[in-house]
Amino acid sequence: MSKTQKTPVLIIKEIFFNQILSGEKIEEYRSLSDHYFKMFFDKNKDGEYEFRQPVDKIVLAVGYHKTRKTAVVELKDIYIVEFQHVIPEGFEKGDECFVLELGKVLERNF
Repeated sequence: MSKTQKTPVLIIKEIFFNQILSGEKIEEYRSLSDHYFKMFFDKNKDGEYEFRQPVDKIVLAVGYHKTRKTAVVELKDIYIVEFQHVIPEGFEKGDECFVLELGKVLERNF
């Protein structure tokens, strides 16, 4: 990420936020939308996404309220997966998404 870019902010439900803070949840899933491609990848000269931006942390935020709970969490890896055998809640067999492999909680605002 260039110096002018901010740490990515992901909106998350409070139940999942709490599971991440406790260490129970170590992965977060996001759709393969342009929004997330732009957040984590760069485009080459042909306009195709290919180079990963160096993102080593993300901000998790509960909802959109000004006084919401937030936490900065280490981002260990990000990759694309197609669910075949172990299928998380809200997904179906064959769905594809980004998997964000989470590490330590670095900061929290509460």
